[in-house]
Amino acid sequence: MPSIRIGIWLLLICAIGYCFTTAEVEIFQLQQELVKKYGSNIDFYRFLKLPNLQGSTAKEITKNFRKLSKKYHPDKNKKFKKLYSRLNIATQVLSNENTRKTYDYYLKQGFPDYDFGKGGFFFRRVQPKTWFILLFVYTAASLIHYVLLKTQVQSQRKRIQFFIDQVKSQDDTHGLGEKNLTFQQHAEDEPKRITIRYGDVLITEDDGAETPISPDTILEPGVLDTLFFRLPWIFIKPFVKPFQSDKKQEKSSKSEKPKKVEKESTNGDVQDAKPRKSATTKSNQKVLPNGKVLTARKKK
Repeated sequence: MPSIRIGIWLLLICAIGYCFTTAEVEIFQLQQELVKKYGSNIDFYRFLKLPNLQGSTAKEITKNFRKLSKKYHPDKNKKFKKLYSRLNIATQVLSNENTRKTYDYYLKQGFPDYDFGKGGFFFRRVQPKTWFILLFVYTAASLIHYVLLKTQVQSQRKRIQFFIDQVKSQDDTHGLGEKNLTFQQHAEDEPKRITIRYGDVLITEDDGAETPISPDTILEPGVLDTLFFRLPWIFIKPFVKPFQSDKKQEKSSKSEKPKKVEKESTNGDVQDAKPRKSATTKSNQKVLPNGKVLTARKKK
């Protein structure tokens, strides 16, 4: 099938792009051998005993190799064969501009390890630079989120202020009296009562309470409202919620305890207040169809 073939080709291309080059593998192998023999502080510059280390030029590196080859050439002593081969590879890597850049990059970022069980070189741990990049991206996203919150609040305040200005434009008392208006946002909605009282705009709620309409009712977003703190709170909240519910239950149980009503008697003693029985009898009461009870007064 064409789709499967395309997928296989894409996987092969990705695998080739992910693999290390021959030059990189040669660098990794030599670096690993030097570390095992001389310790973790060794690198190609110290191994070649360059006076200027990383500041050495290609000519200086080549000249230094000729000097070392006179001393460690295998023709003079066969035991220097392995050492001479390593000196030669290190010189070739550092004298070439491209391979030297590659070596300097891994020298700074860290070399991968080799595992025969995994069949090649691999990075054992995530480099600190990766964590720094993740933290930077997370912080940048939080800053963008904060800017969006600020923009949203400003937009809501402008919309409310525009509504207030429209309502006040219909106030014929010029802020010196009271004006009642009705507001209906959608055709299917019940109209709301809007009151303009001495320059203040109030809306009547369903329970009859009047609530002032003002841009100041929209709170400014804080740092704790940003993604930087809100995202961790999503994972922490399930563990904190049971403790909060226990505290609420304790408070509610304390508030529901019956209070003993007491009153003072005429002689100064404190007595319990007892409910008095109604003076009216059932014969003097009449229950209406709507559930209300009428009580007839006795004639004197």
